[in-house]
Amino acid sequence: MTWLYAIAEHRSTRGPLADSLAAVAKPGKHSDNGSGPKKPAPSSRTNGPAGGSRVPKARVPVAATTPKRSRRLFGSSSPTTEVVLAPTNQSDDAEDSASEGASAKKKYAYGAGALILIFLGAQVISSVVYGIVQSRTSYDFTSPAGVGAAVGQASGQFTAGQMFAISVPPPLWLTAIMQIPLWLGLGGAPIWFAIKKGKGVVADLGLRMKLIDVPIGLAVGVACQLVLVPLVYFALRPLLGENDVSAAARELTDRATDPLSIVLVFLIVGIGAPIAEEIYFRGMAQRIFRRRLGPWAAIVAAAAFFAATHLQPLQFPALLLFGVILGFMAWRSGRLGPALWAHVGFNVVAATGLLFHIGPS
Repeated sequence: MTWLYAIAEHRSTRGPLADSLAAVAKPGKHSDNGSGPKKPAPSSRTNGPAGGSRVPKARVPVAATTPKRSRRLFGSSSPTTEVVLAPTNQSDDAEDSASEGASAKKKYAYGAGALILIFLGAQVISSVVYGIVQSRTSYDFTSPAGVGAAVGQASGQFTAGQMFAISVPPPLWLTAIMQIPLWLGLGGAPIWFAIKKGKGVVADLGLRMKLIDVPIGLAVGVACQLVLVPLVYFALRPLLGENDVSAAARELTDRATDPLSIVLVFLIVGIGAPIAEEIYFRGMAQRIFRRRLGPWAAIVAAAAFFAATHLQPLQFPALLLFGVILGFMAWRSGRLGPALWAHVGFNVVAATGLLFHIGPS
């Protein structure tokens, strides 16, 4: 029975109330319970609901300090912390670098070879169409138009004792149709190259315009036709003498004898030719020349190319200076709008003077 007295004595000295008070009592400085490690109380800012770690609010998560062993391994002398902004993706970086490489290769996808190919192709196609039309019709494409030309042919044949056979030049509507292959080659092919092999017509050709380009371009074109051209040939008169520099253009305008043909002249000279030529010479040629030359050298080179392709030696000086002005406008503005409208004004003034016999003959 001795063990029953021991149990009774123990319960009397350490009752349930004492056990509960001892369980919730805070350990003092000299208490026996202070020997164990202290645990921080749960906090909503630093710990989760179950005491787990959680990122503090309004703070950027930082990586842990690099261990000493890893610092010695990587050669770092001081512990550093790195701010983690976003996880990196190596596949995305690879795709970006691949796209940049592709764009670099696409930057100059075509050059002088395409420029020469377009010019020769346009000339060949135009010549083929010209030969087909000439072989299928009775028109003489080499004879000048007008009553004076017909009288000259008749008098020459009468003097030589030949039979009268007056050549008839083609009508203007047929001449306009025959210009379409040339326009498609010079104006359409650069657009195709810019879309299919380049970065678009705006980036490669500068094919865009603003409203301000219309008055400025027309004013420059009219001034060049009325002021620049007379001054050029006045200065070159001692070398060139008295020559009809408008003879080639007059062969076209002399065929306009009715309102429809007059409209066709303005469509050919004032709209079709300026658009196709500016896209090719200022939009494509000048920009290709500029890749290897400076801007001014490219402007002069494109202007010389523009003047030479007209195959009119007497018109070469004026066309060269006018081409330089057009090239400067295209380069300075970064678009074809000013140069295109200047070309329109230049040609329209020339056609108006020849059609209605305005200005010097």
